[in-house]
Amino acid sequence: MPSFRLFRSPSSRRAACRAAILRGIVGWLVLTLLVACGAPAPTAELPLETIPATRQTPTRTAPSATATATPKPAPTLSVDLAALRGQTIQFWHPWSGANAQAIEDSIERFNAENEYGITVQVVPKGNYDDLYTAVDTAIQSSDLPQLTVGYNYQIRNWADQGQVVKLDDYLADPRWGMSETEQADFFPVIWEQDMIEGGRIGFPAQRSAQVMIYNQSWAKEMGYATPPTTPEDFKEQACAAAQAINLDADSANNGRGGWAINTSPAAFLTWLYAFDSQVLASGDAGYRFDNPESEAALTFLKDLYDAGCAWEDSDDNPLLEFSSRQALFATLPLTDLPSLAAELAQAENKDQWSAIGFPSDPVDPLITVYGPSFTLFGASSEEQLASWLLVKWLASPEEQARWITASGTLPLRASVSDLMKPYGVAHPQWSQAKALLPTASTEPNLASWSVVRWALADVATQVFRYYFTSDRIPATLALLDETAAELHARFP
Repeated sequence: MPSFRLFRSPSSRRAACRAAILRGIVGWLVLTLLVACGAPAPTAELPLETIPATRQTPTRTAPSATATATPKPAPTLSVDLAALRGQTIQFWHPWSGANAQAIEDSIERFNAENEYGITVQVVPKGNYDDLYTAVDTAIQSSDLPQLTVGYNYQIRNWADQGQVVKLDDYLADPRWGMSETEQADFFPVIWEQDMIEGGRIGFPAQRSAQVMIYNQSWAKEMGYATPPTTPEDFKEQACAAAQAINLDADSANNGRGGWAINTSPAAFLTWLYAFDSQVLASGDAGYRFDNPESEAALTFLKDLYDAGCAWEDSDDNPLLEFSSRQALFATLPLTDLPSLAAELAQAENKDQWSAIGFPSDPVDPLITVYGPSFTLFGASSEEQLASWLLVKWLASPEEQARWITASGTLPLRASVSDLMKPYGVAHPQWSQAKALLPTASTEPNLASWSVVRWALADVATQVFRYYFTSDRIPATLALLDETAAELHARFP
């Protein structure tokens, strides 16, 4: 039996979590697996019509910490309309570049057009780490903005501290809210993510996803007409690409050609989902990674690596690896697809390529969606209503279409699709990713996911080490559950 220990890692890959330690929010442990017998310890376009039809109705649901009923209609919100007029609120955001310009343009239109003369002051906060630090500081000083955004695990942490305004009454209000038809317009996997026991703590702002990128032209040269839909199909094509690389005239590229390994939390979590692993315990009890489905997923990935059909490069540049035909498959955030298109153009690579779901069985190929949601902090009833009216404005199909065009993110609601048709034609891989929303899953909606996710990434890293063997997988998952339980217990 190999030995294991837990230690504090200085790894730069987890800089965000180290920052959390420095902020005093939570201490955390990072999982590492040591090898027995003295082994070294690790350092801390394809046309749309060619996408195959789905094989069956998906059977798994997006993970959520709690099941919640549809909120019942609430009485009309008691707001002094005279006091609402002329309200000024602050909105803190983490975006830059085109993303920031798009949201700020939308808010400028809101300031000019809303009938109550509400003024929104936009305060950029650099990035998500800076925003989280700023909110933490503001909580301590009781100087919070009225509105901000955060990932679900961040909002959950703020809610657990009693800072977040539940949105159920706003949604249900007959004057200010959203009808059942409007709410049903949002894709369920996105709409349900911000629900916890006791109410809605956030409202979807943006969603991206981890997608599998696939070189269709190269695959066709090897005799494969369609993308893989099952793990077995995936391994067959990845191994064929690895063999082709090993047999070509360039010996310097030997050992490459299949899947360019990605050990990010979202990517590795999606592999677990692809094998139908349910990683959450019931209620808010935490995690249960140690299950037969997770073991099957890790065994598959380890076998893929041991067969030479998955590889990783010290430069860790999937855009370059894919554009130079060193990888048949790569895993990228959806928002990186424009950069990949630019990389392919620079390399003068005219291969057709596509965005596909992670091959899965028994359900259809899938993706994991993630991204920020709007959240309201406690303020006067007039300020809270003003913030809610801005959220509704930004969630309108027209504003969403403008924002998606700038950011390349997924649509949040079905009614945006018609407005995005020209964008979809110009960006077919985005359209392919959008088509995967019916089988999409989400990240766990627990505050502890902010640190547990990096423990999962550590396991992913170990799976692809030369000294790690498949017989260690059960003990590894058991240790992951132990570590996740300890980390989860640090949160309220």
